[in-house]
Amino acid sequence: MKRFLVGLVAILMLSSVNAAAATLNFIGTGQTHEVTRNDINPAFNTEIDIITGDQKTYGNGLFMDASAGPADVTYTFLGAEAGNSNFSAIFGGGTFFNRGGAASTPGDQITVRQETSGLLDFAFGTYSPLRAIGVFFNDGLAYPGSSNFAMGFIQIDVNSFYVLFDDIARGDRDFDDMAIRIDVAAVPIPAGGLLLLSALAGALVLRRKSNIA
Repeated sequence: MKRFLVGLVAILMLSSVNAAAATLNFIGTGQTHEVTRNDINPAFNTEIDIITGDQKTYGNGLFMDASAGPADVTYTFLGAEAGNSNFSAIFGGGTFFNRGGAASTPGDQITVRQETSGLLDFAFGTYSPLRAIGVFFNDGLAYPGSSNFAMGFIQIDVNSFYVLFDDIARGDRDFDDMAIRIDVAAVPIPAGGLLLLSALAGALVLRRKSNIA
C-alpha cells in the first residue's frame, strides 16, 4: 500500500515536471541581421539571429529539448509578404502556403508530436518562379546553399520562438517572405489515467481500513 502511494505521488510529480520541461533552444552560427522593413509585424524590425543558406548544417537550427518526454509542437502561420510563391512544410503535419487556392490565413495552426530531443522537423521553401526555387530545412541543409537564402529566429520565451523566412530574392533582407510562431508543450498524462490511479489508491485505502477493522 505504502509503495503504491509513493508511486502515485511520483507519477503526479513527473507529470508536473513534464509540463514545464520541453524547451526550445537556438543553435546558431553567430550571424545576426538588423531588420528594418518587415511588413508582417513591426516588432520584427530589430536585430535578430539568422542562419544563411551557405552556413546551414545538420547541427544548427531550432532545437527542442524533450529530455523529460515527448512534446506537442504547434506551428502558427503569422503571414507572408512576398512576390515569390512560398511554403512552410511541417513534416508529419501539413504545409502553409502564401498564395493560391490553398493559401493560409494568419492564425492557422498545425500541431505535431515530437518524441525525442532534436532539431525541429520543418522547412521553408519557394516553388515559383523557377529562378528562386529552393528549400531551407531546419533539421538539414539549404538547397541551394546560398547566402541570399536565410532563416531568422526571435526567442519569445523558453517554449516559444518566431521563425522568419527570407527567400532567394534580390537581397532585400526584410525577413517577411513568411513568418511562423512555434510553441512547444509537454504531452500531459491523460486525465483518465490520473483518475484511474486515484481510484485505485482510494480502493486500496478502503481495503486497508476494512482489514484493520
